[in-house]
Amino acid sequence: MGKGNGGRSATKPDDELVNLIFSWSLQDVLNQDLFRDKVNTIPDRFFGLEGYLDSFRIPLLEEMRAEMSSNLESLPSHSSTVSIRSLAPKIMGTKNSMLYRVTVARRREARSPFVGDIIMLTDATPRRPSELARNGGSYCLAHVKNASDDEFNFEIRASKKIEVANSYAFAVSLLSFIPYVRIWRCLDYDAAVKRSAGLVKFVAGDAMSTSFHGSSPRPETVGTGAKAPAILSAFKLNDSQTDAVLSCVSATQRNGAGKFSLIWGPPGTGKTKTISVILLLLLTSRNKCRVLTCAPTNTAISQVAARVVSLRKQHSPADGGRHGDLLLFGNRERMSIDSDLSEIFLDTRVKELKKCFSPATGWRQCLVSLESFLGQPKTVSFQYYKACLQKDGTNLLESSFVRSRFHQIFQMLNNCFTTIMSHVPRAIVLEKNYKNIVSLIKMLEDFSKLLDRKIPGNDIAVDVFMTTSDTKCDDSACAVGNSELVEKLMRQKAAIVGVTGTLIRDLELPVTRSYFRIKEFCLVSASLIFCTVSGSAKLNGQKMDLLLIDEAAQLKECESLVPLQLSGLKHAVLIGDECQLPATVKSKVADTALLGRSLFERLSLLGQKKHLLNIQYRMHPSISIFPNLSFYNKKILDGPNVTQERHGRSYLQGAMFGPYSFIHIDGREHPGRSKRNMAELTVIMEILHNLKEACRSTRQGVSVGVICPYAAQVEAIQREIGDAKAMHPLALRVNSVDGFQGSEEDVIILSTVRSNSAGSIGFLSNLRRANVALTRARHCLWILGNATTLRGSGSIWGELVRDAVDRRCFFDWDGGAGVSSSVPPPCGAGPTGCEHGWNAAMVDPDVDLRPACCVYEADICGSLGSLRLAK
Repeated sequence: MGKGNGGRSATKPDDELVNLIFSWSLQDVLNQDLFRDKVNTIPDRFFGLEGYLDSFRIPLLEEMRAEMSSNLESLPSHSSTVSIRSLAPKIMGTKNSMLYRVTVARRREARSPFVGDIIMLTDATPRRPSELARNGGSYCLAHVKNASDDEFNFEIRASKKIEVANSYAFAVSLLSFIPYVRIWRCLDYDAAVKRSAGLVKFVAGDAMSTSFHGSSPRPETVGTGAKAPAILSAFKLNDSQTDAVLSCVSATQRNGAGKFSLIWGPPGTGKTKTISVILLLLLTSRNKCRVLTCAPTNTAISQVAARVVSLRKQHSPADGGRHGDLLLFGNRERMSIDSDLSEIFLDTRVKELKKCFSPATGWRQCLVSLESFLGQPKTVSFQYYKACLQKDGTNLLESSFVRSRFHQIFQMLNNCFTTIMSHVPRAIVLEKNYKNIVSLIKMLEDFSKLLDRKIPGNDIAVDVFMTTSDTKCDDSACAVGNSELVEKLMRQKAAIVGVTGTLIRDLELPVTRSYFRIKEFCLVSASLIFCTVSGSAKLNGQKMDLLLIDEAAQLKECESLVPLQLSGLKHAVLIGDECQLPATVKSKVADTALLGRSLFERLSLLGQKKHLLNIQYRMHPSISIFPNLSFYNKKILDGPNVTQERHGRSYLQGAMFGPYSFIHIDGREHPGRSKRNMAELTVIMEILHNLKEACRSTRQGVSVGVICPYAAQVEAIQREIGDAKAMHPLALRVNSVDGFQGSEEDVIILSTVRSNSAGSIGFLSNLRRANVALTRARHCLWILGNATTLRGSGSIWGELVRDAVDRRCFFDWDGGAGVSSSVPPPCGAGPTGCEHGWNAAMVDPDVDLRPACCVYEADICGSLGSLRLAK
């Protein structure tokens, strides 16, 4: 298949995609016009599966090319460049194989290639891509097939035959291939026809009408049959959240209802809680269904899973922390698995159950050992005899052995069943077995207490365990002091043996040490599964009833196909906000073709009703007022928690550091691919220092986020700060706007960076990026920027500056430890006689505000300097 060809072939999708990439030269990768004439805009509406899937193929190839090109452009400082220590054919003597074994050197600051990566092998220190492109023999593309546990030895498939072993000195990762190939598989028409996924057909137009279903009627009952309001009252939802929950739950339980439900969740409106309540209601519903919950990132999905676990513990304490019907899987490090999430994390669950399912020491062997020990005195005598031999003639009391062995078996069985009841869904254990397990453990506890009673001169343990049922008690064995106790123990023993035999017969759980069998058991058993959208590809073959995608507006539509193609899906709930950042698209060509548009946005465009969550519980009203007006047309209300006086915080003295302020800094932006502003960096460091000292004196912990739209500014601030832990008691985080999406902090310091006379602000003007940046703070949002540049940009930032002036939230940084000089910026509506358009009415209210014209000091005329009033 030639360059740029997105058509289907007879090869497997994975191999097809690798072959396509291998067909590109470096000149092709660097060529921004490679697919320009082949990429068509993705339509708003589709009328068939084949055309639908094909519309994404070429734009996706162009996006892969753009990502590879971006990584090439970062040479030679690429963090994924590693030295090759050895390179040799996988099978020595093989002439035609393209498979090779590679060993790379350990390097602390660089990561080894991951399985699935597309890498470039080079013969010298990676240099400018243009030089490499001119010399085709100096590089070779390859696909990482497998890697060892230490991640320094891996197997590759090369794009061409490598004639001389060790002819390449470096390996550079160019593309994280696995997410792309998972999408590519979903775009294979023949495979899609075989899967016959109803929801994919729906969005492709094969099974959809031209109109969309609105919200379903509010059901009178949900789940257990109780009145819905009574069930939901415990969760304290607002009306918009309740409507969204009931509509979604109703839609999943009604045949013929709309295939999709859309929940519109602006910042701070409780969408994670709304999702959690939907899932908990479905979990307790009479109409049992399996639900897959996805999000774009490991961090996002772990936050949803953590909230579900927390709410379940809070509202269902009777479960005792038993979450066998919940399952989370993904990258453990990126998910930051804590103790609560560990209870439902797949790797932890498999590890725990492996001990309980072991043929040698697992649940079945424990039950068999218990039944034998209680019901077969000869077996106990034989075990006692063996124990004596192991003691090398040392006297071993029969009573000590019996008690010790019983407690050992009981403890092993108790541990085993505790793990099973925590990690295996009750529905899988079956109710009758569940009750028998609870009953057995209680009986063994009571039996243990009786057995441990001390009666001088009598040995009830020997009488109970080493006496056959037809043995007659003589006067010594059944003395008046213990005959009644022995008889009671014998009756309890018989009852325990009966329940034990029933469980051995009826309990159907795995008996295996196979990791893969136990993992499959966990996946099949769980009712609520949590994973990333891309990770849902690992569930291929699993049957699910409902799909719920959080942050759905951040996904390319073709990414959503990965979970949508799972079999059995009847309904999908998409939760998102198209007013926040969409999926990242590196290619301008693919972006123009709408590759980054989400399914959420397209369905909304076609008229699908959205359930708006309309009360925000995050931001102080002074913070929320501007984004509510600018991005949500005043549809969002402030929750009662943020309107209370106690939601306000005063971390630093002065009006400048109130809940909301714009702080003018007349700095200078440094040119380059990514911008930085050292004047704003200096101010940020001074604010952080003052904030740190203030919080130390009050012994108050505060979470602080520093947001910058440019990577160069982020890196400069991080270098200046050094170890963020040294900023304690500030919990400090510095990141880009994109990196803060989905996050919130007590205090946000926003560095806008741009400062120039042309009013040029680049991608900062993006409305969605502005929305994210302005909605992360709970208590304080301090915006740093050049007011003149922002006002002259003709963007949302000019409106923000004017709004700050109107609300008396505008301040000028004078370099004096954050003291305001109470200066308003040019507003264009100043009093007559002020040639600069300054409005004296916007000066600090503590200053005399008699009608006057602003007058500048001669040496700062035209800049934002100190202002004095003409008297």
